[in-house]
Amino acid sequence: MTKYSMVYDSGSKLLKCAIADEMGTIISHHSIEPEVIASEDGFQREWNYRNYWDNLIKLTKKTIKSSEINPKNIKYITASSIRPSCVFADENNNAVYIGASFELRGIDYAEEIEDEFYEVTGKSLYHSCGHFPSLLLVPSRLKYFQEENSNDDRINSITQYIPQESWILTKFGGEVHTNYLSAGESGFFDLEKKIWHPEWNNILDLPDYFFPWPVLPGEIIGIVDEKWQEELGLSSETKLVAGLPDTQAALLGCESIYLNSVTAVLGTTTPVQAITEELIIPSEEKTWSGLMMIKNLCDNYYIEANTGMTGQILKWASNLFYSESNTTLKQRFQKLDTAYKNYDQYELKTEISDIQGSRVYSLLGPAVLSNTQMGMAPGIFNFESPGGVEEIKTSKEAFVAAVFDNIQFAVSRNIEIASELSKKNDPKISIVGGVTRNPVLVQRFSDYFQKQITTSSHYETSIQGMLVLCDIADGKIRNIKDLQERNKNLGLLNEIDPRPSMKKKIYVRYKSWLKLFNDYYQ
Repeated sequence: MTKYSMVYDSGSKLLKCAIADEMGTIISHHSIEPEVIASEDGFQREWNYRNYWDNLIKLTKKTIKSSEINPKNIKYITASSIRPSCVFADENNNAVYIGASFELRGIDYAEEIEDEFYEVTGKSLYHSCGHFPSLLLVPSRLKYFQEENSNDDRINSITQYIPQESWILTKFGGEVHTNYLSAGESGFFDLEKKIWHPEWNNILDLPDYFFPWPVLPGEIIGIVDEKWQEELGLSSETKLVAGLPDTQAALLGCESIYLNSVTAVLGTTTPVQAITEELIIPSEEKTWSGLMMIKNLCDNYYIEANTGMTGQILKWASNLFYSESNTTLKQRFQKLDTAYKNYDQYELKTEISDIQGSRVYSLLGPAVLSNTQMGMAPGIFNFESPGGVEEIKTSKEAFVAAVFDNIQFAVSRNIEIASELSKKNDPKISIVGGVTRNPVLVQRFSDYFQKQITTSSHYETSIQGMLVLCDIADGKIRNIKDLQERNKNLGLLNEIDPRPSMKKKIYVRYKSWLKLFNDYYQ
């Protein structure tokens, strides 16, 4: 009898549900775009907690139905969510608030929270939790609810904080818990001691048992309760497995959990994480730090340089360059990819001296150490002036290539920074995420670094990481060797080799782009 796993991925825009067989093959995959409730100024963004769970169950039923399997053969369920995810729940584990992506609800209380934390602990919030700015973190959101009680009385129902993926599993019947990794993203967790910082109880006057018990991703935290067994047709033996944040799920999915690993996850945003043995929190607030702990596999940290908005830039570009009314978004993406491929082939076959006049550079959002960029240059394309005495040969394809270059070069510089901070001279580099559907982009990363780049053969790398957790729970993965053999047997990883002839061509482009970036951003 084939055993199946069902996983949930709550991302920045979509909630996904997927079912996979024992070979890691996804046999059913559906998504919805949950309703976002946003304030007029855009600072407050939350998922509609009144219908989120009901819509999740509808999504689950649709996914099970299209899989055409007996749901009683679903043996494991796990989940991931964005960082830092946040559910404030009542005593019955019902959501009172679910934070959406880019939530800034605590913006007016962040500085106050930081000052109080420093006064009580003698330590900055950043040097305790490894994250900044505090207006993005969960403590500031809770402070908002405490202070805005006259306008929003939900604080009267809030009894506990749970990361979103842990809340999903708890609602299905699991023990109230968090995984260590999501705890480390919240702002409440002391990364050095790996505990909830005890002073938060005094700073925010927290209810008893406000913080859930931390466990390792891959631990079994319960079985699906009878209500959902009956409604979804699941077995009484369907086990719930502690999940993890989506970025670390992607790293696990591409086997980038070793101490020499540096990985860029190209999605809506692009975090670049280097795995470290010791906790590294630089004195200057430029990077994030957090945990990379997986049952049976690793007990490490990461240091991260973030690139900011990434994937949405390609959607913008496809609509800009290929906005014909009779094309779908998918068709526009295909045209964008074709134009990029054509320009890459042009560069490959052309001498560097003949390329100079056609080059275009752009600054459209992806940035080096994006968290530190207080301002941003306006959307810019930079190219040789057509008003000169010489004929300037450029094309739409050159502008398309400039859009991809902005992504590649910002990410490449962040890879270099993460490698330097983690003291890695020759790291194993992985490039994963939805944007890697474009093979030319991954190839050009390899060309720039002139080394083999690892990528996933499945674009849903976070889902693959969650399937690893299910295999850990099933006893199939007991150590790193088991993981390596699994990935090799299932053909889950691809290696991309560099083209030596492209080394100088891309290096020259990169240096010119970096100068442009420094001129406008710094």
